[in-house]
Amino acid sequence: MPIMSDHFWGIDLGGTKIEGVVLPTATSSEPLSRLRLPTERDRGYEHVRRQIVHLVDQLADAVGERPTRLGIGTPGVLDPKTRQLKNSNTTCLIGQPLQSDLESELNVEIDLANDANCFALAEARLGAGRGADSVFGIILGTGVGGGVVLDGRAVHGCQGIAGEWGHNVMEPGGRQCYCGLRGCVETLLAGPHLEARYREATGRSVSLSEIAAA
Repeated sequence: MPIMSDHFWGIDLGGTKIEGVVLPTATSSEPLSRLRLPTERDRGYEHVRRQIVHLVDQLADAVGERPTRLGIGTPGVLDPKTRQLKNSNTTCLIGQPLQSDLESELNVEIDLANDANCFALAEARLGAGRGADSVFGIILGTGVGGGVVLDGRAVHGCQGIAGEWGHNVMEPGGRQCYCGLRGCVETLLAGPHLEARYREATGRSVSLSEIAAA
């Protein structure tokens, strides 16, 4: 019978990578284990789900115990009516019951929330925004996300996308965004779009890290 954990387990599900951590306490900055796997979102929902399961298994092997509860920050939000993901730049997740699928496979209670809200709430309670009445946290990566915290509580809005500034239109008629609009902030600032714009301007295909280092 596996040893069950009383530690804190978290997964950051991104469009490029999936990172997992096990912490001895909720406020600890020194993890017991921290591991990363590629998301490989182009291979579809089932593959991404298996990558998460594989990462949890690897973390369990590293710390010698299984989680009793698992927190997952995701791109997009969980629709409260359908319990399916929506508004995700990792489009293979849209319309999928990720939370219930993982709870069934891992046999663990899962708390699933928008990654930018998780980030903003952590900064408001433990980090740079501690003590502030209002905090706006920005994520720049495969997509562009935002989270709003007022008086220590995350603001979700009626559609669950209160802080999602990445889909404000900044370039009318510009590059197509997965959300259906054109010229969103995300099409200007997200990593893949920056790489594409650099390629169009120079004829060279290089990574974002190489662009930044140039």
